[in-house]
Amino acid sequence: MGRRLGAITVALGLALAMAACSPLYGGKPEKLHNPEKKKKPPEAAAATVEIKYVEDCSANFRDDPKRVNQQSGISNTLVGDGDTALQQSSKAKDPPSQAELIRVAIDKYRNALVKDPYNAEATLKLAIAYDLVYRKGCALAMLKRLASLSANPKFAKQANRNIDSVTDNTQWFKGYRKDAISSVGR
Repeated sequence: MGRRLGAITVALGLALAMAACSPLYGGKPEKLHNPEKKKKPPEAAAATVEIKYVEDCSANFRDDPKRVNQQSGISNTLVGDGDTALQQSSKAKDPPSQAELIRVAIDKYRNALVKDPYNAEATLKLAIAYDLVYRKGCALAMLKRLASLSANPKFAKQANRNIDSVTDNTQWFKGYRKDAISSVGR
């Protein structure tokens, strides 16, 4: 019985060895070829969008107001409201919301100038708001008005402070910086 068991074990071992050496699914595997590499399609060049500024301005900022009852407190409040609208516009996600908030800011600054036509801060901020909506002509007109305010001794200190901020802040009036600087007389 021991011999029989030994012979069976040897036969079983040989059968397993032969099975291990033969292909599992029969025959040689077919040779696979690597796929041809395709060229990536050319990427479309990003079209540069040219910013078109509106050169003209229909508003007349050069006229001096006749017998104005200055309401500086109301004017300063409206400037603060305009500042809030501009800050919210930079945080708005979609362009229509941004445009609407900038329009609100322009209205607030314009109303501030109606209440106090000599408010240098409202004049500068209205110029900045016009710049945001590519109204170059109106922005330059407001900067020229700021320069004329600096010629008046009563308003020169505040106007000069705002003019200095125009020359110091390179983020404003990027597309026509030289024109803006010359408009404020620097």
